[in-house]
Amino acid sequence: MNIFQMKTKPHDIERFKQFLEENFICIGWPGIGNLQGVSKEEIRKRLAAEKKVSGHKLGNMLGQVNCFVNAMQKDDLVLITEKNWIHIGIVGDYEYHKEFDNKTDGMCHRRSVRWIAREMINNCESSIQRLLSNRNTICQYADSVEQSGLRKYIDKQVPEIKERESKLEGLFDIAIEILGEELKSSDPEHRVKAAIELLRLKNDLM
Repeated sequence: MNIFQMKTKPHDIERFKQFLEENFICIGWPGIGNLQGVSKEEIRKRLAAEKKVSGHKLGNMLGQVNCFVNAMQKDDLVLITEKNWIHIGIVGDYEYHKEFDNKTDGMCHRRSVRWIAREMINNCESSIQRLLSNRNTICQYADSVEQSGLRKYIDKQVPEIKERESKLEGLFDIAIEILGEELKSSDPEHRVKAAIELLRLKNDLM
């Protein structure tokens, strides 16, 4: 698990509130298409063609886009800041939202986020405070999660996740019982629908 800090103003539009309320993060750089499975070198070519840049400027752009697309992975931690606070989240896979790939919205490169904690910046390890002071759109923490002092927030999620899983298992058992009763129905259409649904569930679990 790696840690990343991100600024909340992609494409020069402040989206902090939107990030928290809609549970996602994004970067700018519209116009370079879907980057799912795209290599760093291909990202370089697309940036150079779209932004008409080269040298150091291109390298800086490439580093940030590639960091979001390829370096960041599902279940990594992301940190965003609000005044004296940081918000800590666990990210999902890279997603491309074509409808936002324009110069007005500029937020087509996205990842879902499950926000798990909020902490005062002054209470964080000095290494995390230095990370947050980085001015790039996104950058990666150089040390381990253990050294960051953020492990405690991740560990708190385990009991909650197990509780949710237990509730889902109970509901699943009830659903199976209902379908079983439907198989005994006097209505042939009900029996067929129940059988189809049970077969679908069996395939999903295999």
